[in-house]
Amino acid sequence: MVSTAQKVFKSLEVGDWKPLCLVVGLEPFQSNEIFNQFKRRFIQGDVGQALNYELWDGEGLNASQLLNSLEMLPGLFSSEEEIRLIVCQRFDRVSSGQLEILRDYFNQPSSSTVFLMMAEKVDKRKSWYKSVEAQGDIIEIREPYDREWPKWSGYFEKRHSKKIAPAAWELLVSSSGRCLSLLATDIEKLDCYVGDKASIQLTDVEAMGASSGGEDVFSFVEDLAMKRKGAALKKYDLLMRSGESDIKLLSIVVRQFRMIEQALRLSKQGINDPKTVAAQIGSHPFFVSKIFEQMKKHSQEEVGRILDLLARCDYQIKIGDGNLFERLLIPYFSTR
Repeated sequence: MVSTAQKVFKSLEVGDWKPLCLVVGLEPFQSNEIFNQFKRRFIQGDVGQALNYELWDGEGLNASQLLNSLEMLPGLFSSEEEIRLIVCQRFDRVSSGQLEILRDYFNQPSSSTVFLMMAEKVDKRKSWYKSVEAQGDIIEIREPYDREWPKWSGYFEKRHSKKIAPAAWELLVSSSGRCLSLLATDIEKLDCYVGDKASIQLTDVEAMGASSGGEDVFSFVEDLAMKRKGAALKKYDLLMRSGESDIKLLSIVVRQFRMIEQALRLSKQGINDPKTVAAQIGSHPFFVSKIFEQMKKHSQEEVGRILDLLARCDYQIKIGDGNLFERLLIPYFSTR
């Protein structure tokens, strides 16, 4: 069944987990949060990490080897309650032939293993998708729509054990450009800033200058999308010197190019009304005009190649193989 990240988290808390979970979408905060929540729930300490946890990549996947891991029982020294966690990133890269090898497992998954699959997009018509839907959870992740932002306030209040004043929340959402990853980072900083205080107030947000950092980040992303090489490289250097992280910048770049790709596809269908496009791509209408400008700089085929480059960059950075400058900016601008 199709669910939400928050609903699955509640199920994990009470031990009501399912053996299959497919995460579909590119919103990085929810993707990372789901990944970490599953690890915290099922993997206990270094022994559990070594015996009961495996991370796979869908690119070039050997499904026969993966199947052996999925059917393996928990480690010899594990307790009866322990569950193996198998994670496959970029599951949308798995070939149809390899998916066929996993077909029977999707119909009858092991009760001692949780299989977490992360994918950018999937074909819901495929039989394997329907099997996962019947046997497990499917979580579709994206940037929240306007009506959904208030629910996230409660989520972050619970996560940080602090109330967030309504005015403070409105400024945080606005200054983040309605980007969940950037908002989460700002709240992390504020949690540290207010210390033992029970709440985050508007004055705290203003004191931390949440809007100025967001503007710098989005200015860098805009220069990148508009192919302004010199400006983008200079701003990247300044952001690194100010302590920004590659992972956060990458998440916002991925979101931007995904919206450009969606806007290109809608434009090809004759859909150009800003409000309609905003609702389709999960953005605020105010930002759609900028996306239209950036869209003119790219073909659909080019954006597809950039999204592939971003997926490789994400994987390489997470395994410690390079940084955003080496894995994204150099190859991106070298093809201009």
